[in-house]
Amino acid sequence: MCFRVVEMFPVCGCVYHIHAVDQCPSYGRHPVVDKVIWVGASCQYHGSR
Repeated sequence: MCFRVVEMFPVCGCVYHIHAVDQCPSYGRHPVVDKVIWVGASCQYHGSR
């Protein structure tokens, strides 16, 4: 399976960074699975409110 690591803030749900897809030999013939990694608490926009 192909995986993509997505770093997100858990409080607001904003995306911090999306990494490149880690491709398997069947890339393009099945959906890419997102693996969420929680970072920090909230983004700068939502943390300053």
